[in-house]
This record gives sequence, C-alpha cells and structure tokens, in this order.
Amino acid sequence: MEDHTQKATIGKLGMRYGLLIAGISVVLSIVFRIVNPLMQFTNIWVQLFSAVVGIALIVIFGMEIRKSIGGYWSFGTAFKALMTMSVFVILITVLYSFILFKFIDPDMPTKINDATEAVMTERLAKMGMDQDKIDETSKMFHNGEFKAKLEPTLKNEAVTICFSLLFYVVVNLIVAACIKKNKPLNTLDDAIDPAV
Repeated sequence: MEDHTQKATIGKLGMRYGLLIAGISVVLSIVFRIVNPLMQFTNIWVQLFSAVVGIALIVIFGMEIRKSIGGYWSFGTAFKALMTMSVFVILITVLYSFILFKFIDPDMPTKINDATEAVMTERLAKMGMDQDKIDETSKMFHNGEFKAKLEPTLKNEAVTICFSLLFYVVVNLIVAACIKKNKPLNTLDDAIDPAV
C-alpha cells in the first residue's frame, strides 16, 4: 500500500520527468525542423527514432522514480507513475504542435499534405502499382480529407490526445510489467526467533 509521502514523491517526480521528456521531445522536433521542416512528418525512420527515444526516457525515468521511493513498487504504482509522466508529455507536445501549426507556420498542413502525397506516390510507383490505383489512393490528398486532419482545431487536438493516451496506456502497461519490483517476502528462517 502506498503511503501519503510515497504518493506525493511519485506525483512530483512523475510531473518533473514528464516535463523533462516533453522538453527533450520539443527540442528534437525543433532540431528536425531546422534540418528539414517536413522530415519529422514524412520520414518513417525519424518517426521511429522519436518514438524509441520517448519510450527509452520513460523507462529510464521510471527506474529513477522507483529508486527514489526505496527500490520497490507494485505494477499498479509503476503504471500510475508512468502515466503521470506520459500525460505531461502528451499535453506539452500537443500544445507545441498546436502553436507551430496555428501561429508559427500556418502553411504546415498544406506542406505536409503535399510532401506525404509525393512520398506515398513514389513508394507505390516503385512497388509497381497501376497509376489508376495510385490516383485512387491519393484522392484524400486532393479532396482535403488528409489536410483537414492536420489543421490545428480543438477537435483534431482532442483526437490526437485520445490516440496518444491509448498509445501510452499500451506502452506503459508493458513497461510497468518490466520494471515493477515487489518487496521480497520474509523467508521462514527470518521469521523464526534465533533464540528458540
């Protein structure tokens, strides 16, 4: 059972590390943007790299929190701590994306739409797909369907938050199962009075 002090420590460290991970994610995003503004949205390797870095940081800081509360915690406690971090990561990164798309570079949805269409069309052509099928597949880039999902609206941000939460729930269930560490039970020998 978690005591009040332990809960407060987990909450405080979860918030601190969540903000730190979010800051690192935003800095990475800015670096990618400097190199190529569209790389983060069209390059699958960059997206995978960002995801791996984020998950690795959650594991590392999760272990740090465990160490700070005595080296042991249950699966439930670990999951709560990981989700605390993740919520701050989601909120800060979604806020950053909203500001970027709404105020810094309002043309980003159009640029991403066009770049994604070009990348996808090229890949499909290399796979030998007929031009008619490529045109059918790329229809969403011309009718505004794909671009509409990128626009900085409250609905789109809410959808992003929901999908991000779902992603982190799955990731954190796995991570919590890996980094949980229950206190060892006293053995029978320890329980016996040595004077007897």
